[in-house]
Amino acid sequence: MGFYEDLCNREWCDELVCACGTNVVLFTADGFAFFGLLDRFEDGIATLVPAGCAREVFVVTPGGEVFLEDLSFIDLCTVVALSKNVIANPFVCLLDNTVV
Repeated sequence: MGFYEDLCNREWCDELVCACGTNVVLFTADGFAFFGLLDRFEDGIATLVPAGCAREVFVVTPGGEVFLEDLSFIDLCTVVALSKNVIANPFVCLLDNTVV
């Protein structure tokens, strides 16, 4: 069994499915963070689209770089934390190069 297979469990996936249609921040085991609207799930993959208050999905790398994407696909087995019903982008200050 691999590292990601150990992290994946059905109860966690069910909780993520309940968050569909809301703005979320997802944190993955490899250190990435994503902010966007949790759109749908298909074959263990979550689709993240831009949040209601944003034009792009925000992706923060482990090194602190910010990438903007039109759409993100995230393997559910890599998700280790979730923040639901996020109103505003928590990473917007990273675009200004200011300290969080």
